[in-house]
Amino acid sequence: MRFGPTEISVTSAERYESVAGSRWPVSIMPAPGELLSSWLHRLAYANGIPPHYFGTLLGAPGENWSARLDRALPDRILQFLREHTHIPLEDIAALTIAPDPLARLRLPLRASPQQSCAPKTQATWLQFCPACLAEDETPYFRRDWRLATRVSCFRHSCRLRDRCPSCGQGLAPFSQKRLVPHQICAWCGAALCKRIRPATNGVRRLERLIDDLLRLQASGHRMAEGRSLPDLLGSACFQFSRRPMSIARLSHRDRYQLFQKLAEGRSTPFEKRRSSAIIYWKRVVQAAPAWSGLVTSFSDAVLPRPKAGPCSTTAGPHLADLVQAAARLDQQRQAL
Repeated sequence: MRFGPTEISVTSAERYESVAGSRWPVSIMPAPGELLSSWLHRLAYANGIPPHYFGTLLGAPGENWSARLDRALPDRILQFLREHTHIPLEDIAALTIAPDPLARLRLPLRASPQQSCAPKTQATWLQFCPACLAEDETPYFRRDWRLATRVSCFRHSCRLRDRCPSCGQGLAPFSQKRLVPHQICAWCGAALCKRIRPATNGVRRLERLIDDLLRLQASGHRMAEGRSLPDLLGSACFQFSRRPMSIARLSHRDRYQLFQKLAEGRSTPFEKRRSSAIIYWKRVVQAAPAWSGLVTSFSDAVLPRPKAGPCSTTAGPHLADLVQAAARLDQQRQAL
């Protein structure tokens, strides 16, 4: 539309489809370590569609639609997302947790969000760090937050949450019917960024050791006799609510208390029967206090010393990275 001195002239503009093709008006890049469902919620919000209705657009209606896609993303939906966002297929597929060698340690997904909200002793499908959500330029949920062996944030050293701090219900961003960011509780509308207490040093040491062991497993360093470390850790049962439960079935509160008891050497709620899984848990607990010193001495011997300069606040090297660095040094010595 143009305004002239005496009249108004109207000219037809190009249609959006002829300019942008099938691409949606807004396309956002996934964040490092982001979960597929988190990216889908942000994509829906950016294009003006509440997440509750975005699943129907993708051809994945029903309860927990985005959380189900985390575990199994059909090729037709993958191609559909590629066509409308122009993001490479491999980048979208990398956001999923399938195939998942850590499946035994993932927090369970229930049939409907209501089933994961009421009892505070039950696990919910996703936990989060309030400090991360408050710090992110665009808040997003990480894949690692679906692991039952994570009870604190490695970046901020605070505990995680698995429920809204205001209403106490589990997260259900896939059920959000309003056009609000997904760091807003879908049930009560409160922000999820309320501060939480820090995790103890003992809990963090134990958690870091387990994380390093899982990284070794993912790097191809298998246990003897073909055993899977995630299956071994996930099969151990602990006595909670008068019945044995695996770690993936416990709420964050119970899992944190479990880690705290293990780290402090207090009586632990292990199941009475003796199993290889429980024996392995006890070995990991015994090794945790010396873990940080071992990794520090190993890193000093293997990795080059950093140049003098301002101190860095980034996390130290992971055990899997150190093992790979040692292997490279050994290969170089043999070549010489």
